[in-house]
Amino acid sequence: MRAVFLGRRALLLILRRKSCLMQDFIGEHFITPIFARTGYNMVNTLTYALIAIACLYTIWRFMRARKYDFSSREFLYALAAFVLFGSTCRVLTDLSDSGARVGEIFTYGYLTVTPGIYVVTATLFLSALAIGRLLKSEHFAAACGLALFLPCLLILLPYARHFDYFLLTAAMAAAGSLLSFCLLSGFAKLRLSVHEKLAIAGQAFDGAATFVVIDIFGKATGMRYFEQHVLSSGIGEATPLGFGLFFIVKLTLSTAIIYFVSKEGMGKSDKALVLLVVAIMGFAPGIRDVLRMLVGA
Repeated sequence: MRAVFLGRRALLLILRRKSCLMQDFIGEHFITPIFARTGYNMVNTLTYALIAIACLYTIWRFMRARKYDFSSREFLYALAAFVLFGSTCRVLTDLSDSGARVGEIFTYGYLTVTPGIYVVTATLFLSALAIGRLLKSEHFAAACGLALFLPCLLILLPYARHFDYFLLTAAMAAAGSLLSFCLLSGFAKLRLSVHEKLAIAGQAFDGAATFVVIDIFGKATGMRYFEQHVLSSGIGEATPLGFGLFFIVKLTLSTAIIYFVSKEGMGKSDKALVLLVVAIMGFAPGIRDVLRMLVGA
């Protein structure tokens, strides 16, 4: 009996130790980076990426079975409105964290920073789409997105002041996008759709925003900005070009993606979804970066 008791005690000690190790692991790689503002690491980057892919695939299967048209203008408008809402909401959290009085709802926490803000925004977006389908209203989701975005924008506008850097970012992104459009239409003989142009523009905007915010605005104002993502940070610090190389890489990759996707025999709706995902991966962080720079948060 004593041996059994000692065996159970040893087992409990082992389980407790494993539990403590797991808590330490989660705290070190997932919890601490959020509140220490240290950005991403390899562990949480891969974990979030796998979760995002699994969620996207599940949502795609679910919505495709219910015959949602990802290529429709209504879907595009709704998605754009919620991307603007999510990015603006995230900047208000940055403002709140810097001491500005923008409301308790924007207090720095799990649901107001990455990845929580993406989960909240996606949930609201999908809910709006579902309610719109029930109401048989094609514009309900877009209206909901705008209703959420506009109050956030109105709160943000009084803090805006660095318009010159904002215009520099926009001009750089526009120039890069036009160059890509010309290459694809002139040399590859592609007739670009709205979704293809948005995919390129989104990536160009993110690359330009990162370059201007870190290498130009940050150095000119003395404000410390850094790239939170592991791979992006490595690219930006690899050469004397700084994050100008990141802009070039983003533009090159998006151009290549458009070229190869155009050669695939995908359906119009599925192709539009792939391109929109590429666009969101550019516009969402790019808008956040530019708006944060605009208000100096």
